[in-house]
Amino acid sequence: MTDWLPDLAHRSGPRYRAIAEAMADAIRGGSLTPGTRLPTHRELAWRLGVTVGTVTRAYREATARGLIDGEIGRGTFVRDARIRSWGEVVDAGAPIDFGLNFPPCQDDSEAALRRTLAEIASDNRAPALTCYDPSGGRPAHRAALADWLRHDMRMPAEAACTLVTAGAQHGISVALAATFEPGDVVLCERLTHPGFKSAAAARHLRVVPLDMDAGGLLPDALDSAIRQHRPKGVFLIPTLQNPTASVLSEARRDAVAGIVARHRVTLIEDDIYHAFAEGAGTGKAPIPIAARIPEHSLYVTGASKHLAPGLRVGAVHGPAAMCPRLMAGLRDTLWMVPPLVVEILVRWLADGTAERLVEAKRQEQTARGALARARLGGWLAPAPAASPHLWLAVPEPWRGAAASTLVERGVTVADGPVFAVAPGAGRDHIRLALGKPAQRAAVQRGLDQIAATFARDPALDRAVM
Repeated sequence: MTDWLPDLAHRSGPRYRAIAEAMADAIRGGSLTPGTRLPTHRELAWRLGVTVGTVTRAYREATARGLIDGEIGRGTFVRDARIRSWGEVVDAGAPIDFGLNFPPCQDDSEAALRRTLAEIASDNRAPALTCYDPSGGRPAHRAALADWLRHDMRMPAEAACTLVTAGAQHGISVALAATFEPGDVVLCERLTHPGFKSAAAARHLRVVPLDMDAGGLLPDALDSAIRQHRPKGVFLIPTLQNPTASVLSEARRDAVAGIVARHRVTLIEDDIYHAFAEGAGTGKAPIPIAARIPEHSLYVTGASKHLAPGLRVGAVHGPAAMCPRLMAGLRDTLWMVPPLVVEILVRWLADGTAERLVEAKRQEQTARGALARARLGGWLAPAPAASPHLWLAVPEPWRGAAASTLVERGVTVADGPVFAVAPGAGRDHIRLALGKPAQRAAVQRGLDQIAATFARDPALDRAVM
């Protein structure tokens, strides 16, 4: 354990934040290196003359920034800077990137975009697209997105309660702004989307983790946490949960809906991967939890994973009573989504382009997932065939070194603790997102490299000595 002691003499602001910023500076400067074990909360509090609660809050802030990772019984450690964020490699241009969750078949999306832009340019009846739009989107666009939610997402949406966002990440931020005040408690799965963690930290919310198993969120854990912490709301990813790829069963969805309604809290449901989760025997993903309790839910989705990240178009749907707050959040963050990109999505939905692009991505992701299961199947958690990401349990000899070693070998992955809310969550796991490599052959090479690495004894590998 290091004897690191931050110098707070010239730092202003709350003490917990000063400690976290001093830690960030020490990591950047090299005095705190990856793997360094930090002082216990109690020890650092005694040496700094602050309360244990202050240090606990500082460590929580540093964890949210991706600087450190802790586990009960083991301690708190500095994380590897190269695998700290959303899977992005900071200091290595790895040729095979399984870290960022990009959709495949981007050439198809680019070709469709060029066709649609040409159609808009030659259409004398096209609506004006260079003017200010209402913050929630023009009525025709909102109606088209509401229709999309009803028919493709199985969410009973009304145009008046459907607002256009600049992608799902923007929708999450808007939903949080409409639901919470700084200092409020928000519940979420113990492993969750880093974008939610960042948005919650930006609003200074206190994030409380919920227990999960292989099937996803445990409803009893939700009920207990609501009784204990009295939150205003909960953020969940029930369908193709990020990062575990679990799909919450219909029975658990019913239970969660009942708990949320009974306690009268707000559910924020992120359904960004809906199109890629097959239902049992139906070919459709499960009905969203928000569809069961629309009066208690904010439903968020987007076109990035389904169609093209560059469109940055999404939707948030909520009860009429919350629409004014949602609209205020839109005005405060963006004012309006550019009408041109919304018009492109609306046209794709109307002419069948969206359906064709989604099906092409579904088929390609299914093929890439089959390659992963053939090479790494014993280490992978169960997931729908077309899942864009897979959750891998790192074999025993490589625990603690897998992600950094794979970076050395030219393969980027997302380290499990990137997604952690609870101490130790995600440790000894990595997430593989197989969509970014342009060619399936590159996916195969990357998977082969992972399999070859895990088959080797790390004691013989200089990369981890």
